[in-house]
Amino acid sequence: MSKIKNINLEFSCPESRNTLKQTVEVYSCDKCSKEVIDFTNKSDKEFQRIISESIEPVCGIFKRSQLSQKFVKYAAATFIATATSLSLKGQNIIVKDSIADACLHLEEEHEEDGEFFGTIIETQAEPIGGYPKFFEAISQTIKYPSELTEKGKVFIEFTVDTLGRIGEFKIVRSYNKLADQVALDAIKNLNFTFNPGKQRGKTVKTRLVIPIAFNPKDEE
Repeated sequence: MSKIKNINLEFSCPESRNTLKQTVEVYSCDKCSKEVIDFTNKSDKEFQRIISESIEPVCGIFKRSQLSQKFVKYAAATFIATATSLSLKGQNIIVKDSIADACLHLEEEHEEDGEFFGTIIETQAEPIGGYPKFFEAISQTIKYPSELTEKGKVFIEFTVDTLGRIGEFKIVRSYNKLADQVALDAIKNLNFTFNPGKQRGKTVKTRLVIPIAFNPKDEE
C-alpha cells in the first residue's frame, strides 16, 4: 500500500482529537463547522480519491511523516518563535535566525508519528523574506502587558488574499483576555506581505494560524 507523503497544509491547527466529535469515519469540528478526515492510516490512492472528489478544501489529520518538508519548516518556525521571541517581557527579537535551526528543535518535540491538523493546500502562503523576519516583526510590534502574571499561548488566525495581503484576524484559542488583545493588536498592526498560496496552479485565499507565547518569568 503506497503511503501518503509530501502533503502541504495551510496551517497547523491548535485543535486535537480530544476537541473533535467523532462519527464513523470522520470527525467534526465545532470551531469551523467542518468535517475532519483521519488520513493517518490511509493510502496515497485513498487520499487522491478523496481530494479529487471534494469540491471544497479538505481538513485532515496527518502523521508528521506524511507532510512535506516545507510545511514542517513552517510549523517549526512557529514553534521556535513562541519559545524564544518574547523573552524579557516580550521585547527581545527572535533568537533563532534560521528555519533550519528551528527544524532541529521540532525533531526533538515531535515524534515521527506525531499528528498535525490542517487544511490541504497545494502551495502554502509564505511571508516574503521568510518566517524569521515575520516573527521578528511581531516581536518588535508587540507590547507586553506589565500586569500579566501567568504564561500561556494565544493562537491567532488570519487570511492571506490572492495579492499576499493579510487580514480577517481572529483569536482561535485564548488563555488570557489581556494577552489575547495584545497579540491580536500586534498582528493587525503588521505591514507584512506574503507570497500567496496556490491551489491547482492558481493563487487562492488561504488561512494561517500562529501561536504567540507570553511568559513573565522568562530570563535573558
